[in-house]
Amino acid sequence: MKSFQILIFLLLLGYIITGCTSKIDEVGPPPPDLIPRDTMVNIIADIHLMDAIMQNAQKRGDDQLENKKIILYESIMEKHQITRDQFESSLEYYEQNLDVIDAIYADVITRLSKMKSGAEQE
Repeated sequence: MKSFQILIFLLLLGYIITGCTSKIDEVGPPPPDLIPRDTMVNIIADIHLMDAIMQNAQKRGDDQLENKKIILYESIMEKHQITRDQFESSLEYYEQNLDVIDAIYADVITRLSKMKSGAEQE
């Protein structure tokens, strides 16, 4: 009886592993309004800057935090001339390929680091 349970466990484990890896390897078609990779880097960097601004405002006890967050987020979308849906569908597409999304975030970190060092020099 115990060997049967082990066999069932191994079969289930194999099924789960196969199912997970096949989903990672399957990259769907890009959305029709896919945001170019370099633009995604800029947008994500801007969103991280917005998050830093919001954290700073929260530390100061800003009572208009939610309104400012909405305004800043909308201004990022307007600056890059995109919609929220376009951003989300593009991000979902890039997240399907771990190497691509890792490279995008590496570029975001590089961009933010350069901005930080430039601000410190001023």
